[in-house]
Amino acid sequence: MQYVDTDLGEALGRKYVELTFGAEGKERTLAMVSALEKALAEDINKLDWMTPVTKKRALEKLHGIANKIGYPEKWRDYTALDIKPADAIGNSLRSNNFEFRRQMAKIGKPVDKNEWYMSPPTVNAYYDPQNNNINFPAGILQPPFYDIKMDDAVNFGGIGSVIGHELTHGFDDQGSQFDAKGNLDNWWSEKDLKEFQSRTSCVEKQYSAYTAVGDVKLNGKLTLGENTADNGGVRISYMALMDRLASRTLEKKDGFTPEQRFFIGYAQVWCENDRDEYARLIAQTNPHSLADSRVNGVVSNMPEFQKAFSCSVGQPMVRGENACRVW
Repeated sequence: MQYVDTDLGEALGRKYVELTFGAEGKERTLAMVSALEKALAEDINKLDWMTPVTKKRALEKLHGIANKIGYPEKWRDYTALDIKPADAIGNSLRSNNFEFRRQMAKIGKPVDKNEWYMSPPTVNAYYDPQNNNINFPAGILQPPFYDIKMDDAVNFGGIGSVIGHELTHGFDDQGSQFDAKGNLDNWWSEKDLKEFQSRTSCVEKQYSAYTAVGDVKLNGKLTLGENTADNGGVRISYMALMDRLASRTLEKKDGFTPEQRFFIGYAQVWCENDRDEYARLIAQTNPHSLADSRVNGVVSNMPEFQKAFSCSVGQPMVRGENACRVW
């Protein structure tokens, strides 16, 4: 499967989308993205540390983000690639040559902003600062991130937080250096930039205090962008969920309120078992924090979580006055 996905990603993806996702899945996801963008716009407008001029530039960037959901608008043409059923290694070599020629053919031509850098079956997502777009392959739009049979609370906690995460990447320590058109351009006032850096410094210190394994701590500077995106993503997804639930009342389900189910949905996305050796490696080399810190680091900063689970001041999951917030 990995070889086919690497060599014929969009051919495999076309069939995958046909069987699992389709136009309906794309429409549902775009509706959720729209709700998250609305929440982020409200969040920016309410910030007490950002001046009106910088807010205007931030909103321009937000409204300029292109949404690429599920699969490409135009599928890649593999007509020139010769695939033979009984020649696995030959197929791979010819696929590599096909891709080499496809890349070389880009020289001297305008950037294709509709191109995808992940195949549709991929379980991942990304924000591209130079094209100012978010990309969600169909592969991630399945449990535990998204389940059509689940209620909004769980889905907003899962894929909603991931969508929010990618949107927030446009405004993290790296993405914030690019403007609405994807140019490396400082759109911040000097005062606002200092305020922003003060808040990201809080996040850096928070995560640097977490222990990965043994005597190894997380690297708050290395993981700053991802941690900023995690915190912002969950917050704006929660805002979007509350907006959606404002016109209706949901009862408890499986013994949990919608607010509790949101946070449980977020936590379940990151359930994993790591060997100590793996945790040690990730902590020193990966821009993402380890899974437990991605969950606990975020929710301990959120009064909404504390209220949902009736946490008291002084408990481990309540940072209180030390809570960090950028977006």
